[in-house]
Amino acid sequence: MDLLRHHVLDPVLSWIRALEDWLLSQRRALRGLAATRVLVGIGALGILLSSFPARHVVWGPGSFWVEPMREAGEFDVLTGLFATDSPLVFTLEYLALTAVAVAFVLGWRTRVMNVVLVLGMTGLVERAPMIGNQGDNIMRIGLTLLILMSTSEHWSLDARRRARGRRIEQSGSRLSVLRRLHYGLPVLPRWLTAAVHNSALITLACQIFILYTASALYKVQGDLWQSGTGLYYPLSLPEFSVLPAVNELVTADPYLLTVMTYFSVFVQLFFAVGLLHPVTRRLFLLGVIALHGGIAVLMGLPWFSLAMLAYDAIFVTDRSWRAVERAVRAGVRGVRRRGSPAASDADEDESPPPDGRPDGRGIRRRQTIAERRAGQPAR
Repeated sequence: MDLLRHHVLDPVLSWIRALEDWLLSQRRALRGLAATRVLVGIGALGILLSSFPARHVVWGPGSFWVEPMREAGEFDVLTGLFATDSPLVFTLEYLALTAVAVAFVLGWRTRVMNVVLVLGMTGLVERAPMIGNQGDNIMRIGLTLLILMSTSEHWSLDARRRARGRRIEQSGSRLSVLRRLHYGLPVLPRWLTAAVHNSALITLACQIFILYTASALYKVQGDLWQSGTGLYYPLSLPEFSVLPAVNELVTADPYLLTVMTYFSVFVQLFFAVGLLHPVTRRLFLLGVIALHGGIAVLMGLPWFSLAMLAYDAIFVTDRSWRAVERAVRAGVRGVRRRGSPAASDADEDESPPPDGRPDGRGIRRRQTIAERRAGQPAR
């Protein structure tokens, strides 16, 4: 019995406790989800801005040509939001949805903007179902799950407002529930918000795994993908050729085409397994970046690729995102320092004398300033 408990029961109980701690102790992948918010918001904004010149023909009053292909379904209520015969009204609705996408990228009232964005994009895109692609579907699914997660803890206007609320609380003031909601501070138990957040995060990760694995399994059933020529035909279509010369260069080289074909299948098929080890996780994340970069450039699907990369961002560790954040901040400080004459003068004042010996002037100056601020006479 002791042997059974030591080798079976204790490890199982340890795994259960670890899972419970992971699920309930804190919200996970906060920086990755912040990157997801920014990227998927840019993707939605890209769809709206790139289609702005043709908005009336594609989705607006001039889209009557789509009527035979429109079918009654679960999106009728949402598509009705844009069902107007007035070009002016449709343009105002279109611009309002664009403003919502900008607010979502900036992280202003993020959860509310998230809800409005997913409803607006669904209602708009479903007005022309034959024009959309799988990027619209994955964007819609991911945006729906993001409603249940905290995507504005970093790199957002909401984070700045929460910081102000925390400073008020630290000063001794007691905030009401409405005031806490105004500042974006939690009003529910920590374990409950963590459980909802992490459960939605797991669901989104599983959706990505299913999408990649199903896509790879569908490919390997075909003879073209097994023989390494599966990419030849989509890359040869003029409708997908953003840079025809690059596509012709790829399709003209049978070895490069075969490597790219097998590479795309391999990355998708083993993506979920590759995330289990830190080294392979980095390799597979670089692989999907290369995969979607190729889809964006060679097949003319930039917003689909950006949506996929946005949701892949949750698999990048917070440590890596902190390193990126530090690098960006250091770069911004360097640019500001080089562009500020005052900073350049200060650097010259603080520079050591030519003989390399410190003269103490900078030290004495800082001591004098500190004494004056403290109300003490300068020596």
